[in-house]
Amino acid sequence: MDRRPITLYAFAISPYVHKVAAILDYKRLPYRPVFIHPQRKSEIRFSEKKLVPIIDDDGTIVEDSTDIALYLEERYPAPAALPADPGACKTALAIEDWFDTTFVPDFYVANNFGRPANRKRVIGALASTSPLNAVERIVLPPASGFILRKMIAEATSKVAQLSRALDGLEERLDGGPFLGGQGAVSIADLAAYAATSFIVDNRLEGADAIRGRPKIATWMEHVRPLTSDGRRMLPAGVAV
Repeated sequence: MDRRPITLYAFAISPYVHKVAAILDYKRLPYRPVFIHPQRKSEIRFSEKKLVPIIDDDGTIVEDSTDIALYLEERYPAPAALPADPGACKTALAIEDWFDTTFVPDFYVANNFGRPANRKRVIGALASTSPLNAVERIVLPPASGFILRKMIAEATSKVAQLSRALDGLEERLDGGPFLGGQGAVSIADLAAYAATSFIVDNRLEGADAIRGRPKIATWMEHVRPLTSDGRRMLPAGVAV
């Protein structure tokens, strides 16, 4: 009997949602994305935090992308997304934390919201995939500049330093084909690949900077066959 697909509550442009989706695809676990309204969020009224990603695995609710990753690793251990060696596992989790707290704001958000052309395309993808009514679908893109003004200002201030975040990713590739010098893919790789592939595969500005780093480009080619590409959360016909 086929198992029931995991429900993944999501925004189509969230790097943390993409991280979870990349892990689900790596583990070949079927899932059903439910895109939520960016303001009302009635789809996740059961949640106090009202933040995505959230998964519902046959009644088990797990919130926060890292908690979801650890839950999936424990519940569905094959194929493994964490090294068996305790020290290597600690390294992988530390890099995954660096991705969440540093790479996402300093590169993913800065690149996608600090650059006006990217911002227009990314907000357009959000509007196209969210359960908006006809008026909201028209109003959201122009209104986003005001709604997200603080985030946009911070992202814009970081655009000139995007290369530093890529330097940090390269440094963590020293010593092996995967992050942390590991010989096999881990949660850290899937998290970072989810974000970089979104930019590269949707041909956003910044894709050339990623592809122009040979070490990062080679790493991406190692990870690519193991999971989904950067359009993983975008329905057919939806462009970024």
